[in-house]
Amino acid sequence: MIKSEIIKIEFTTDMEKIENILKNQGINPIRWAVVSVDEKNIFVNVSYKI
Repeated sequence: MIKSEIIKIEFTTDMEKIENILKNQGINPIRWAVVSVDEKNIFVNVSYKI
């Protein structure tokens, strides 16, 4: 089964860092995309197998 959700991450423009943050949360992303940004955070829509 594939799950999609929005994850809040501290602001960064480093794609490798974003992927590492997701993997540290136990998420092996199939795909991800930044969907929103504020002063301190980015919001990433991520899809992954559960």
